[in-house]
Amino acid sequence: MTWVVVGASAGLGRALAERLARDRAPLLLVASDARDLEPLRSDLELRFGAPVRTLARDAADAAGLAAAVAEALPAGEPIDGLLFPIGLSVDDDDGAAPPERAARLAAVNFLCVEAVCARLLPRLREQGRGVIAGFGSVAAARGRGRNVVYAASKRALESYFESLRHLGDARGVRVFFYVLGYMDTALAFGKALPFPVADPALVADRVVRDLGRGAGGKRHLPAWWAPIGLVVRALPWAVFRRMRF
Repeated sequence: MTWVVVGASAGLGRALAERLARDRAPLLLVASDARDLEPLRSDLELRFGAPVRTLARDAADAAGLAAAVAEALPAGEPIDGLLFPIGLSVDDDDGAAPPERAARLAAVNFLCVEAVCARLLPRLREQGRGVIAGFGSVAAARGRGRNVVYAASKRALESYFESLRHLGDARGVRVFFYVLGYMDTALAFGKALPFPVADPALVADRVVRDLGRGAGGKRHLPAWWAPIGLVVRALPWAVFRRMRF
């Protein structure tokens, strides 16, 4: 059985890879740069004895990524789960980004996930078990004046994962979607944030526990973001537009 982690080289993706490797789970780690993946593979194999394969592909090429992941998993090889802790955010995502920049943001944050799932969901359904986990953002609670394409893509991802539950539940495939708050990663470094950041290792522990025993569905991590999200969505526009959320 193999766990596929798309976006494995940093942040939550790296933390999930380490947490799964502790259980000596076979891994296929996917990220854009082999220079990040190979040291991670060596580290996990040395520390935990986990069998690790890597695949370096640019997630902006959604169709190419999906084909490469499917090819890396030979027919008949069981798949434990597909995890998508992948995301891309840029400072100038203000609604006026050039088309190629917007297309890249949409591909990395949404389209590549849909493409991989479309290729591998039939295999999970056929084997009658497995999990799929997607990761959204509190930034997608409402449209904002910044992170425009990022937030829109993450909101599309949330809707897509709700649809995946319809497609997977009846065939034994559990589908999870996590709405993530601010994480202690490079994306948050040096920024003045209105709420505390979460440790990726602790988030990874919670996710892996869920995947091992829980029913699918939507969750906020940390959990205290759930009521904040409800309040944000309920705020009148005149109030929300002034927030630095």
